[in-house]
Amino acid sequence: MKNFIYIGDNKVVMESKMNILKNTVDIIYIDPPYNTDQKKSYKDNEYNHSSWKEMMYPRIVLGKKILNEKGVIFISIDDNQAANLKLMCDDIFGIKNFLGVFITMQSQRSNSKHINVVHEYIIAYAKNKSKVPRFESDRIDDLIEGPMIKDITTRVESVFKSLGEEAAKKELSGLIKNYCEKLNITWLKNYNRIDDNGKVFFGKDLSTPGTPRKVAIPEINLYLDPLPTRGWSSDEKFKELAAKNRLYFRGERPYEITYLTEAKDNVSSILDFYSRHGTNDLNKLGLRDLFDTPKPVDLIKYLVNIYPGESHVVCDFFAGSGTTAQAVLELNRDYGTNHRFILVQSEEKLNPSSAPFKKAIELDLEPTVSAIMLHRIKTFLKINDMKNENIEIERIENNE
Repeated sequence: MKNFIYIGDNKVVMESKMNILKNTVDIIYIDPPYNTDQKKSYKDNEYNHSSWKEMMYPRIVLGKKILNEKGVIFISIDDNQAANLKLMCDDIFGIKNFLGVFITMQSQRSNSKHINVVHEYIIAYAKNKSKVPRFESDRIDDLIEGPMIKDITTRVESVFKSLGEEAAKKELSGLIKNYCEKLNITWLKNYNRIDDNGKVFFGKDLSTPGTPRKVAIPEINLYLDPLPTRGWSSDEKFKELAAKNRLYFRGERPYEITYLTEAKDNVSSILDFYSRHGTNDLNKLGLRDLFDTPKPVDLIKYLVNIYPGESHVVCDFFAGSGTTAQAVLELNRDYGTNHRFILVQSEEKLNPSSAPFKKAIELDLEPTVSAIMLHRIKTFLKINDMKNENIEIERIENNE
């Protein structure tokens, strides 16, 4: 399994590598130029609205081609080009393949005469929306619900071990009532059962829409009569749950055990990620001032995680400082996933008056975006003692 870094113009790279990239990518994340008036170390404000579209349109078309049928694209943008980008993507992907818009938080600004802009967007499209799996996030990672889940789990297990099942059930009932009122939620009421080890769970119904059928699976001693108006889950599903000790019975009817610590929720359009987190990510690597506006590593990890699966191909063809590479490497390191990345970044020169230019010179690097990207990735690998991540680097010349 290889990771690829291509140094060159992203349009030229994708065109020249289309024979191997076409229909192979699961997730594209890009953070293209926003066309702002802010002075940065790289080109961000050189386009008028027409030329920006002329630059972006063919690149997004190529992006669509490298996505597989279940693939999705996430594009960071702000108010300067959000409307143009939405119309452009409607044209390229089709309105029916629009997935939605995430809103991320930015640092508070105080120089506006009217409205302080403290947000940016991530516009999401699918190549074929009907084939994209549901986006979900783990509730235990939520800033509010996570501590609640941990508190309930700890307290119920403690009571179970010291006072027994009935006392634990009473403790759980009280905690559910209090938290539902406090947080104005109802989903927690489903997680009202305790297994033989004191773990809190929800018994998920195993009937399905369809023709009523009889179930007879001798190897797991499961025999079920047909339901009046619904079918049962497949025999394979029942066998899988039995093998994992995930079947729970009320009377003679089976249910699937889903633990409170595994509870999921549909993703929210409001994401709690701030631009300053990206800067902190660089600072932790000892690379302060290496890049003006790096996206947070956790943001890209989040976007990869909400797409079910453990072996995604993640492409970023406006790779910038290499945040996407670090996000993929961290996921593989921390969760044992097998994601891989494809980065594309040109040898764009840094502004000689910028802090990143001075930092590059200090580090004895070429003062280009691609050079600082490679340095960041190498630094991350060294710090984490990740010596061989099968990264192949190729430079693609622009012969136009």
